[in-house]
Amino acid sequence: MKKSFLLATVFAFAFAHAAELKLYIDGESRKAPGVIKIASGIRQVPGRFGKALLIERRTINFFTAADLILSDGAKLSGKNNNLTLPAGGYAALPLTAIRPKSVSTLSFLYRGEGKITVSFGGKTLAEFTAGKEFKKGEALVIPEEDNGTLRIRSEKAVELTQVMFDKNIGWSNTYHAPGKMRTVDCIDVKPELFNPESGAISCWIKAPWLRKDAKHSTAIALCDAKTATSNGKPRFYICVWSNGVNLITQSKAPKGVSCGLKLNELPAASEGWYHFVFNWKAEKGFMNLSIIVNGEKVFKKNGVCRDIEKVKSFTVGYVTGSYLNGILDDFGLFTAPLSEAEAKKIFTAKAPLGTLYKK
Repeated sequence: MKKSFLLATVFAFAFAHAAELKLYIDGESRKAPGVIKIASGIRQVPGRFGKALLIERRTINFFTAADLILSDGAKLSGKNNNLTLPAGGYAALPLTAIRPKSVSTLSFLYRGEGKITVSFGGKTLAEFTAGKEFKKGEALVIPEEDNGTLRIRSEKAVELTQVMFDKNIGWSNTYHAPGKMRTVDCIDVKPELFNPESGAISCWIKAPWLRKDAKHSTAIALCDAKTATSNGKPRFYICVWSNGVNLITQSKAPKGVSCGLKLNELPAASEGWYHFVFNWKAEKGFMNLSIIVNGEKVFKKNGVCRDIEKVKSFTVGYVTGSYLNGILDDFGLFTAPLSEAEAKKIFTAKAPLGTLYKK
């Protein structure tokens, strides 16, 4: 108890002159001061500190009985899409009007005996060996043409459940029933808390796309801010595009300033968790940006940025059709940029922001 008190005292002292923590979303609750609404579809899952928020892409599960071709003895039933295949059995899903080179994902849980083979257009995509306990199976579908047939074939009798086919996403979402659109996962925040001229965002992210070897990391977003004259387009946003993490700001003239890093530049992560600090500061007609990863790697950029406008909306987890697609924990919005020393202290603290920045 004394050690915990001493630790808290040390950190409180260390951060005494830091920027003010204006907004804090810890993941433990669906409510937080300054938060207008956390979408009902966002799930609470184990996080970096206690609970965190799982924010996923809005998709439809296209693995439906109406479109499926089943071999003799094969059966699809139940709200969890339970698929039973006899020895030598198969389930085939014809796909039409799909984009060549686009990435979609088939996922399921499986158990039984023998080998399960997933193929598309006659080409084997993945093989799994079934056993007594359920395991997770996942296969990426990248078509060469605009149509083809996805097939699951079993060597011996097997049972699959939570079978799901998500179009245009390179990893599986949490299971959702077939034929129904997921809700939009987003967090709406009071816009007056966001200062487009000076601030910082600190957060922990764990996501399937956040790897050095990730090949399909596009259309992913952390947050955005819009102005009255932006016609719904973000003026400030943090996103992943072309396998890179980017902090982008815009003004009336010129177009804007961006700072980014490639995923292959990421440092090592502990259990898949990465800590990010995104800084911005407008001074004398210039915007100074920086991204600090895991308290050690720093990426900087500046450029001309004039006529910065007042923000009318601020959203976390979603930006005009793009989603975080991962777990978000300990999200903090600050009134001013954080120093490299502060970012390192947050990363190494082994304690949440709510403890480090107690008022």
